[in-house]
Amino acid sequence: MVTPYYPPSVGGIERFVARLSENLKSRGIGVRVLTGTHFGRVAQGDGVVQIPTRLTIMGNPLIPGLVDAIGEEDCDVVHAHDEHAFTSNTVAYARARNKRPFLLHCHGSYTGGSPLWRLFVYTYMKTLGSYTLTRSDLSVALSPSEAEILKRFGGRNIRIIPNAVDPSELDTKADPSLFRSRRQVGGRKLVLFVGRLIRVKGVHLLPRIASLFNSTGEDVCFAVVGDGPMREALKRSSKRMGLRNMVITGRVSQEELSSAYAAADVVLAPSQSEGMPAVVLEALIFRKPVVATRLPTLVDYFAQTCRFVEPGDIQGYARAVRETLKNPPPESALTEVERLVTARFNWARVTDEIVNAYRELTQREEVTRPQ
Repeated sequence: MVTPYYPPSVGGIERFVARLSENLKSRGIGVRVLTGTHFGRVAQGDGVVQIPTRLTIMGNPLIPGLVDAIGEEDCDVVHAHDEHAFTSNTVAYARARNKRPFLLHCHGSYTGGSPLWRLFVYTYMKTLGSYTLTRSDLSVALSPSEAEILKRFGGRNIRIIPNAVDPSELDTKADPSLFRSRRQVGGRKLVLFVGRLIRVKGVHLLPRIASLFNSTGEDVCFAVVGDGPMREALKRSSKRMGLRNMVITGRVSQEELSSAYAAADVVLAPSQSEGMPAVVLEALIFRKPVVATRLPTLVDYFAQTCRFVEPGDIQGYARAVRETLKNPPPESALTEVERLVTARFNWARVTDEIVNAYRELTQREEVTRPQ
């Protein structure tokens, strides 16, 4: 398993790789994780090998030692995560030398951001991205739309396997009054954001969205649950704008997180670009209405339940929140989508599908050998 980040780093890919590794080990499948040293030390005994990171560009680590490290591993499949990561590019380069099947796990296209950012991503995908996709023996996409995007850049032999959540980690019967009283929300309508406080999650948009409710005196509170490098900037923005309707909690316990979901009237996910946000899956497990950025994965699976907004549209997010507060989806629709998430996006099923992909690669009589 090759990944650009791993716990204690905090993020969606890190959580996914760590949980998948645990699940595979529990099934008797040996797992060795190869990653870098740029995010801190991994807990001992975790089956993780940290190779020196030589350079990090825009959060993307360069780890040249991966080439030799992969060659030294006695493995049946090399499973690399994130089609945008230099670590995956390195695995693609090493593919011709090590002759082992290469599975590329794509965690979502970058669909938002400024025109300059979108041009940068397109240029990457036409060059290094295409190079990596065409050298993989099998690719994983999160949804049908994501699979079509990968095909445009040379992706082939694509399997659709979504992200997963573990409902047992959350208490859907949690008491909403715990969060409302602790965070002084009271009886106001609650719009909840959960996630790492980084720009790609749309954190910088939250004060501006909240200000559109603050200025009209609407009885709505925005709660921001999570931690990250933008936390202090978020607090400064909230204070500078005189927001009386925003609560920034930092990281909370699992008990309080469950209470926050239970208390929410709307869950807001304004990510600029993302694969399949775990917060959306978790919110739907709680049968909560969701307002989210129009991401291909979410539209594929939840078009009938969520309200979607174009990336960065401040007025659009505010309008969608108001509409959802006024006319939430019927309880029957939320119950149906909760059942879908529980049945389709659970770890047992996702792990089964990944193991089947491994089996397909290792049982082929002749694996395609990229030139």
